[in-house]
Amino acid sequence: MSNGRGSGQRPGGGQGLGRGGRGRQPGGFGLGPSGECTCPKCGTKVPHQTGIPCYELKCPRCGQPMTRGR
Repeated sequence: MSNGRGSGQRPGGGQGLGRGGRGRQPGGFGLGPSGECTCPKCGTKVPHQTGIPCYELKCPRCGQPMTRGR
């Protein structure tokens, strides 16, 4: 389909920006390798380990999945 200008682009042209992305982490926080994992139930904090998401850790006190502190 031609837009009449001979450029081979479709009508509307677009600017090639695409939908983009905001990093790999859901929520877009990307907090880096340091920090703490926190239990949302009892508040216990443990140091974050590089390469292991906090949600994969269980709280040593109550067994709930941990979350990443901000």
